[in-house]
Amino acid sequence: MQVLVLRFDYKLSTQLEHNIKDLLIASSRSKETPLPPHISLFTFDQINPLILNERVKLWIEKQKQLDISLSSLGFFKQQGTFFAAPVVTKELELFHRELFSLILNLHTNEISPYLPGKWVPHATLINNVPLTVWGPLFQRASLSFETLVGKAVAIECWTVVNGSAQTEWTHFLQ
Repeated sequence: MQVLVLRFDYKLSTQLEHNIKDLLIASSRSKETPLPPHISLFTFDQINPLILNERVKLWIEKQKQLDISLSSLGFFKQQGTFFAAPVVTKELELFHRELFSLILNLHTNEISPYLPGKWVPHATLINNVPLTVWGPLFQRASLSFETLVGKAVAIECWTVVNGSAQTEWTHFLQ
């Protein structure tokens, strides 16, 4: 599976890594290696990353860094996922919609949660939280969480296999 993601500046990434590590320790999963902090933009079942790169490269070169304010926590119960949610700005929404227009025929899943209008931008803090610890762990996350601000500074294409990501390419935003 390939994933297009937004990556954050060093300070924001470091703050998120701290929050992620705290939740993994609190859930007795300290040996897990999470994916780097990011916001997923689109997923693909199987695509050649080079084709994807060619499709978006010229557009990405003109894109500016995006202000990101992760101001609230959220939860997807289907996967036991806790996440930090950004304020959805016009710039972030436009970035996502324009990118989608470039890859429309490559991203074929009509029920995808990444389609414009369905996309819930988020930075995952922890996945696969067992039902028995949802309440206590979310309470812990809520008590320690404070708004995090920074920039989205790059877009990357990852190939994800068995929970590990390999970076196929990176383009930095202006």
